[in-house]
Amino acid sequence: MVQATLFIEAQANQPGAAMRSLQKMVDDMQSSGVNIVDYEVSDEEKDEVEDNVAYSSFVEMTLEAPLREFLRLCMRVTPSSMEILEGEQEIPANDALYVMGDVCKIIGGCCESAGVRLPMPETQFGDEKQREPGIDEEELHEFLDEGYIHFKFVTKVAGDEDIVTRDILRVLNVMGTYVNKVKLKEDGDQSDGFSGLAAVEAIVPNIETLFEVVLHFSPLAMSIEYPEVLRFTLVDIQNLAINMSSLVTDITNYVATKRYKSLNERR
Repeated sequence: MVQATLFIEAQANQPGAAMRSLQKMVDDMQSSGVNIVDYEVSDEEKDEVEDNVAYSSFVEMTLEAPLREFLRLCMRVTPSSMEILEGEQEIPANDALYVMGDVCKIIGGCCESAGVRLPMPETQFGDEKQREPGIDEEELHEFLDEGYIHFKFVTKVAGDEDIVTRDILRVLNVMGTYVNKVKLKEDGDQSDGFSGLAAVEAIVPNIETLFEVVLHFSPLAMSIEYPEVLRFTLVDIQNLAINMSSLVTDITNYVATKRYKSLNERR
């Protein structure tokens, strides 16, 4: 069980509206079964910039939730900051896959609704830690002894086969991940070049990077070969919650900015 204090902000252009929206959010969370231990809604502050007036407020709440539900909640209410009080835990690898699947589904849904894709990390020639996929047995065991995660996944790919393999290697290497195997399989129409699936065997340095890999490659299937149990520290949980909620906020802000520009262009 994760126990955390969240700070969630709201703004409105009418007095009292921000406080009411935060109170409604708290009521809705409690109605849905979220265990809110304590909360307090702040008084509103009035901000004036030129001719625009905004009223802002925030709620500070302490809650308890299972890790999977906690991350889903953070992506829903997008706290501006938080402090994880308790919750370091060990989770079976198969259960961790469900947590990653939730994150991938929610972020993927936000991206689809907004008509955007998460950009891959920028890479260039020379970024590779490996010239080609492949790790010898002794080195593989050394990585696993150091705490790396043995992760396999399948993802959709298209393009020249050599370039597809190179790009997978380069992107994962930039993330600090080593690649043991990449196997490509044709799937669908090949008239415009290779299109199919890539089965990737990767050695990932930590839990935070594991979630990053899942978000960027949107696996159709995935498995954690080792370890059998993943340890989520308080830092892991806080970083994951902040990163995921920040992604949702960025996507939402992008959509709002796009709509604002579109409205101005119509005037």
